This record gives sequence, C-alpha cells and structure tokens, in this order.
Amino acid sequence: MRAVKDLCGTMQPSPFDVIYNTNEGGSGSTARYRGSLVKAQDHDRRTNGKFFTFAGDTTALENVCGILEEDVAASTTYLMNVASGSGNYVRRKMTPITGTTVIEAEYVHKDAAGTDNRDSGFAVSAAGTTVTANASIGTADILIGSWVYFLTGSNANYLHYIRDNNSTTGITLRTAVVNAVTATDYFLLVQPALVEKVDFNATYTDIKSEFVAASNPDEICGIETFISAPGIPKQKLDQAKHDGKYIANARFFHHFTLPYENYWTSPNRA
Repeated sequence: MRAVKDLCGTMQPSPFDVIYNTNEGGSGSTARYRGSLVKAQDHDRRTNGKFFTFAGDTTALENVCGILEEDVAASTTYLMNVASGSGNYVRRKMTPITGTTVIEAEYVHKDAAGTDNRDSGFAVSAAGTTVTANASIGTADILIGSWVYFLTGSNANYLHYIRDNNSTTGITLRTAVVNAVTATDYFLLVQPALVEKVDFNATYTDIKSEFVAASNPDEICGIETFISAPGIPKQKLDQAKHDGKYIANARFFHHFTLPYENYWTSPNRA
C-alpha cells in the first residue's frame, strides 16, 4: 500500500522514523514488509513499553497510523524493556496516514511473503454471461460494479464487468466470455469502486481477491478502481474501454480511505 493524496487537498507528509517492533506481544520474531499498515500498540498491552507495530496484530487495525516504508527482517526488532546486552529497540521509516489519507492498494497475485492471493471457483460456458460460483456469495447485488480478470485457462487475460449477482452462486457478466471458464481457473476479483469491505492480505500490504462477502472483513471507504498494463497507462476502469477486452499482464488498484479510529486524531486508549 501507499499513500497517494489527501481528501483535504493537503500534501502527504514525508516518511519519518518511529520506534517499531514487528510483533505486538514480544520482541520482533516475524518479518514485516514495505507497504504494510502500521498501528500504535494497544494501550492495554504496554507492559513492554509503547511502540508502533504491525497493524494485523491484536487488536487488528486498532489505532491505525501509517504505512511502513521499508522491509524489516525477522528477529531484528526489540521491546522497549529489553535487557542490557539483548539488543536495542529500533526505528523504522513510516508514512503517517489519517482518516482523510487516500491509500492505493493492488489486487496482487501473491502477498509480500509469497502466499497466493488469487481466487478460483468460477465456471462459465463458452459465449456465456452466467457465472456459477462454487461458494455462496452471501449478499445479493454486492458484486455489482466488480470486475473479474481471468488469469489461467482458455479465457486467460480477458477482463469482464459484473453487472449483477444473487445471494447464492449466480453472477451475471455484462459481456459474454469468448472461451469457457472452469472452476479450477484462477482469476482476480476487483471489488466495486465504492466497496465497504475487502480482504487485506496476510502481510497487510495489498488486497486479496475474494468474492465471498463473509470473507471480506476489513472495512474501507472505497473511492475508485484502476487498471494498468503494458501499453496502457494507469487509468480508471471503464466499461466502454475495458469490458470484454483481452488485456495481457494487467494490474488492478483500489483507492480508499480507512474509517478506523486513528492514532493521530482519535486514539483508542481503553
């Protein structure tokens, strides 16, 4: 993730050093990655001192305050009450974010640790517009305005706009697929521009493809979605330009703000 602008029209602050520990409950045993969300340590867990840490630790996304700007290797950060001779607490660069900061995240194939973030389970007959999913979507109409980009199989590299879905397994594309899609084919599901919930990947660096409503737990205030590809500069997704098109090596991005309590403006001190 990266901060791209501010809704108030102000310039984004520059990164600065903060006291950072990669784990909230102990010395940093886990690697963290550039682009991951940062939180201020929970007030009720400051037994080892107060520091900034990984936003996915307990309580996840509480006191969100920034984006980490450098990779941090495992076992290189320490608690504030570390004993002499055991290593010193460290500082790492972070860009601060507030509730008006516009953040950009990508729908990635893999997270920063290498875990697969693609989706599968869609089946479409050749020349068809009806997608049969192998898991319940969970909420009718929630995918209206989404896009599906097929990555493998006979329909690989084709991009389609989703114009409707029911609450069980049916999804309707705006344009027909050229080739058949099987349930084992991989794809990326790009959520609607004004989406309210997504699934941040395990490293909290980008967005994981997920079409099941209940599996999108992370609240955001979606603003806009974008595409880029070789020969196609980054631009807003548009049905007239992109629906039903073959676009090789495409990448997809979402702009949003975070509605959580923010450390800089309303820190949770319970």
